[in-house]
Amino acid sequence: MSPTPAKTPAKPRPQKRILESYTIKGSDGVINPGDAVLMKAPDSSKRPYVARVEEIEATGPRGSNVRVKVRWYYRPEESMGGRRPFHGSKEVFLSDHQDVQSADTIECKCNVYSFKEYTKLDAVNAEDYFCRFEYKSITGSFMPDRIAVFCKCEMPYNPDDLMIQCDDCSDWFHPACIGKTIKEAKKLENFSCESCAAENEKKVESPHESTGQSDEKQVESKRRRR
Repeated sequence: MSPTPAKTPAKPRPQKRILESYTIKGSDGVINPGDAVLMKAPDSSKRPYVARVEEIEATGPRGSNVRVKVRWYYRPEESMGGRRPFHGSKEVFLSDHQDVQSADTIECKCNVYSFKEYTKLDAVNAEDYFCRFEYKSITGSFMPDRIAVFCKCEMPYNPDDLMIQCDDCSDWFHPACIGKTIKEAKKLENFSCESCAAENEKKVESPHESTGQSDEKQVESKRRRR
């Protein structure tokens, strides 16, 4: 009878500890779950990736190996549809693409604001971004799939572009869409869009006619969603 070979004992799995925070190497920046960070791209010539930290874990002797579970933000040019005219230069989409990366790849914290918060900033810094869409990386779909559009061109608002508000209907217009240069648009003290200007002329010609109902319809038609 041949001897029974000895069984090799299974290597114990490294214990994983969930950390509440992590201090970025070479800085005093502290990362917590929920924070947005910039992460080094494998190609140093490319911009860093933007991600949201979901979880921080440590393994190895004395927890020396720290990794972060992240949810990636996509830039418009990284999405299936590519960058479109209404996308801001600092716009990112929160995707459903998750990954685990070494914490050593974190460059620094950054700020990802809501669209409303971003438009109220007095100054935009290099680490400031905004997000108004969630992005499904497999299907290329967005949530929400409809947002308000403005101007004659019926485009969503790009916070990088100057727009002029009509004093009557409160809709917004790009200078180029109303035949103005940016310099001319900045000098305007009062502005009525083409439709409102025509409506105002009718009121002057027929001052006794009630136009309340038509005004209401006009405002509704200008603020569309698509």
